[in-house]
Amino acid sequence: MQRQCLFAQTADSAFYAHELSEVTDGYIEQVFSRAVNIHLPARQQILTLLSTDCDNAPNSCRLALEHCQNLFKPGERVSFHQSGIEIGTDKRIDFSRCTRWQPDALYLTQERINQTDWQTLAQITWASVEQSESLFYYHGDNIFYQEMSRLLQLHRVQLISALRTGNRSAIENEISGLLGLGIGLTPTGDDYLAGLSAILFIAGHSAVKYRECFISVLEKEKHKTTLLSAITLREAIEQRYRETIYRFIERVVTGELNHIQQSIREIKKIGSSSGSDMLCGMADAFALTRNNGGNYVDQDYH
Repeated sequence: MQRQCLFAQTADSAFYAHELSEVTDGYIEQVFSRAVNIHLPARQQILTLLSTDCDNAPNSCRLALEHCQNLFKPGERVSFHQSGIEIGTDKRIDFSRCTRWQPDALYLTQERINQTDWQTLAQITWASVEQSESLFYYHGDNIFYQEMSRLLQLHRVQLISALRTGNRSAIENEISGLLGLGIGLTPTGDDYLAGLSAILFIAGHSAVKYRECFISVLEKEKHKTTLLSAITLREAIEQRYRETIYRFIERVVTGELNHIQQSIREIKKIGSSSGSDMLCGMADAFALTRNNGGNYVDQDYH
């Protein structure tokens, strides 16, 4: 049977084509209309295939397709080669037209820290989340979700307090409390931690010193969440995230905030609530960022 050839347009991880050349076995795990996850059991990794409607992202490859759902099936075997990926008995992804998405590393200068109105930026971001589907702001009558929302807010407030005082033991306890807390492939607490990490661990930020706390807890307790979520959080800690989020943070670190609402709206489109949950973490991180006087800005937990 002749294989259908699908062309890859861009890949954040062109290194995947090289690093996975020795991997001979994997399988399709999750299929959505615009994204497909390939599970690599030997490496406990996931490679995501994206349609043209999706933005670039770590550990992923964008295909010249509008929809993926009718082409791929869960359980199909996958094999990797230098020139592409073979899926099932009838599909091959060709890397010959694949280019790498490799954005410049972002850096937060002291001048930008001093010039940015972090509290206003936090309030703008918080306001966008309060009217979203985030479980942090659940208003329904489901008792299970109500309790989950209460725990999310509790651990959130205590984590921010621990970060403000530099209490590493408390920081690790609250990260542990949030890890895996929520619903979906990437639970709410994980998405929040990813958003928080995306800002706090920008090179030049004073909170970079707490990066190892996040990594340590994730390594010890990643069994509490899904493989996809653990990978996504680790990538955020390492400053690797979706292009939509990158463009948002890029505007913050360069001071180009005229179209910040547009960036926020794009992030809110991620998943059913993942984007909003990440924005909640980013808003708290903005509020934690030092102001001109070198002190933390006033907190306003929403």
